[in-house]
Amino acid sequence: MADVFKIAEILVSHAVQAHAGEIAIIAYYGSYALGQASPTSDLDIYYVPDAGQAASPSSQFVLDGLPYDFWAVPWTLLEDIVNGSSARPWAVAAALVADAQVLYHRSQADMDRFNALKARIAELTRPASRDIMVGRALDAFKTTLFQLGQLRLALTAEDAAGMRWAGWRFLDSAVNCLALVNQTYFSKGWAASMSGLLALAQKPADLEDLINAILMPRDPEHMLAAADRLAAQVRGILRTAQASIAEPADAQGVFQDFYYYILEYRNKVLSACQRKDVMAARSAAFHMQEQICQLMNKVEHGFYPTDFNLLGEYVAGYEKVGFPDLTQPAAQGDLETLARRVGELDEKAQAWFTEHSIPLNVLATEDDLRRFLSQRDPE
Repeated sequence: MADVFKIAEILVSHAVQAHAGEIAIIAYYGSYALGQASPTSDLDIYYVPDAGQAASPSSQFVLDGLPYDFWAVPWTLLEDIVNGSSARPWAVAAALVADAQVLYHRSQADMDRFNALKARIAELTRPASRDIMVGRALDAFKTTLFQLGQLRLALTAEDAAGMRWAGWRFLDSAVNCLALVNQTYFSKGWAASMSGLLALAQKPADLEDLINAILMPRDPEHMLAAADRLAAQVRGILRTAQASIAEPADAQGVFQDFYYYILEYRNKVLSACQRKDVMAARSAAFHMQEQICQLMNKVEHGFYPTDFNLLGEYVAGYEKVGFPDLTQPAAQGDLETLARRVGELDEKAQAWFTEHSIPLNVLATEDDLRRFLSQRDPE
């Protein structure tokens, strides 16, 4: 059997000679990097080219029964993985950097840049980076919901193959959320690391049963029910994590300079009501209440909700101070009630701002404006 590192030596030698100065790093990861290779393990090897250069070293071949893929991984992709903006799930993509062993580096500057990326991934697995990783998990859950939607579409279309693939993609995404919130990754992929997955501190208690029900369902409805349950449990874990990183904030800091927004949207709603433009009134009312709810939640519970959250999950602070609900009359197209409630909201907001010593910044004259600007930005 061929020595995979001898093959790697040939690839490195050829790439460096044929593209001198264009390749920054050549590295490998996976089972050989971890010291866990078996006789059937392939060598996961890649190179980091300068932007727009060194495309031709990329090569795929089979030698002595083993597949080889010598592929280009640009700096931008490595940085996207570290920054959480890559399309590749963190749960598996992080190993591309974190576990990599370097075979060649063009310069010490390139090596330092690569090591800085490795260090950043290590940093993200530590407690001090919990808020960052929880935020990434909340954002990644959007993909989980998308894949759940794909699963539903396949079920409706009676597409059995589509359901199986959507189920697998759904699990990929759900596991990625769990990896992020647990601040870890899987060096060999989660499917080959089930013991590590099931050992996560934050996970559904019946995770293994749910995975099996999705991959080996009794029927399509059973599969969908398991996926719904897993999505709900992962979301519950993420909501708990979101609350755990909350930081208290005072009303003055959160609502500083905000009254203009209330007045702006009050006017939008009233103007739409006068025109009997139901859709415009709905849009303005929904946006007005949701934005105030976000800020009230920061004051009440210490975090700004995101698209991850349902409005009902962060409306409590808004309701606690007695602000009126705009969503019901807006949804029903009851413009008379909506106009009255938006007026009440304006009055109550002014009173609440005053109670909490939050300036309204309502100016009467140009001289008032000059004094206001001078106080904000003294010459």
